[in-house]
Amino acid sequence: MRIQGIRSASILLSVIMLFAFVCSACRQTGEEFPDVSYPESTSPEATSEPSAAPDDNGDEVVQIIVASPYNDSTIQYLAKLYYCKQNGLMGDNTGSTVALDYLDGIDTDFVITSLLTSNEGASVDNINVWDSAGIAPDVFLTGQLTSMINNSVVEPLNGYDSASSSVGAGKVFLTAASHDVVNGTLYGIPYYSTVMLLAGNSDHIPSSGKLPFKNTTVRFREYLELIKDEFDVVPLSSGYDMVPYINSSFAGDSALSFMVNEEYRKDSDSALNIISNTLKYVNELYDAELTANYDSDGANPVFSRHSGLWTVSSSEIESWSDYYPGELYLVAFPLNDENSSVVPMTTLYSLCVNIHSSHKDFASDFASFMALDSDARMLTERLEPKTGFLPSVKSSDVWNMIISDELFGQAAQFYYQSLDNAVYCPNIDEPVYSSVMDYLASYDGGEFDAGACYGQNR
Repeated sequence: MRIQGIRSASILLSVIMLFAFVCSACRQTGEEFPDVSYPESTSPEATSEPSAAPDDNGDEVVQIIVASPYNDSTIQYLAKLYYCKQNGLMGDNTGSTVALDYLDGIDTDFVITSLLTSNEGASVDNINVWDSAGIAPDVFLTGQLTSMINNSVVEPLNGYDSASSSVGAGKVFLTAASHDVVNGTLYGIPYYSTVMLLAGNSDHIPSSGKLPFKNTTVRFREYLELIKDEFDVVPLSSGYDMVPYINSSFAGDSALSFMVNEEYRKDSDSALNIISNTLKYVNELYDAELTANYDSDGANPVFSRHSGLWTVSSSEIESWSDYYPGELYLVAFPLNDENSSVVPMTTLYSLCVNIHSSHKDFASDFASFMALDSDARMLTERLEPKTGFLPSVKSSDVWNMIISDELFGQAAQFYYQSLDNAVYCPNIDEPVYSSVMDYLASYDGGEFDAGACYGQNR
């Protein structure tokens, strides 16, 4: 079947990501596979261990553990910045300029220790392992909020003003603010998101020039034809990988859900018409040999470096940039109408409070500070910038730092203007995500089976 390469590529990528984590201490070279983080394949480790101790007055010191993708030194600087701002030692607009030497001299009246996760945060299994070891985090980043809720891991945050009022105060992008609310209950504080888009190998840019970031379905096909004419590569690797994310391109300015799954529940006929147009476009790319799942040697074109363009999460672009000898470039999924707007298809990662935390008020307040205080975000970006991760906070000062990124800056600037219109896709722990991806992995271009795609036949 034409799409079988997607399943094998996914399996291969998972193996590579596990190998990359084990070998993360090794220096990356152009001949290695990319080191792409994957939360299910990692065992987050403790970077510091809490030890309960009274203060000078004999009172127990507040202590919490934070599980995040940031090193302990970064968490400690954030803790000191939090203390300074809470106690009037520092005002706003200082995160980009405060001297680390100054923060080094600050002694806090609380203790924050840390656990290190992948960029995608913690899973339920991670939380259970930490809990068994007696080091369950009070605050943790996760991209698997549904599983956390279903397993009663996360504390509802409606009763904590620092979280609920901050999220609802217009500090975060509109759709991100509503994403972590389930049946009226706030379970997470939006931290950052990744976006699906296309990556291109600059070694295979046709002589006519690079495809603009915003492009149309007609221009995109013409561009693939030029790549095919000038290079012995697969112009677009595994075209069906785009399908869950490009249906909005065939619906004018409408921001449609992942694989139109929400619209299908409301109006199946309309949704099926949109999906039909999407699949027709991609099937025609296969028929014209402008996309394929394998290169001429039977290998995955992306891993063999024989692909002109391929679908990618922004979380992976730095790793792919290291893997490819030439520069990477990025483009948005094509629009069927040049006057339409690009709809960002994103995955959200949020900070949550452990339901078993002994200091939920403090944990909620510090999580809100980490996620939503512009100085905290700027300091974090100074210390540990993460290419391809878009902050949920709207602060232009924070975004100016993101936009300065050499590889992702142009795309980030574009998405900064459109994230209020973003569609937040199901996370990997949600059944509809697994069902859609499994269906597309075996789809051969025939009649679309909505029941099988959405898991209704299971």
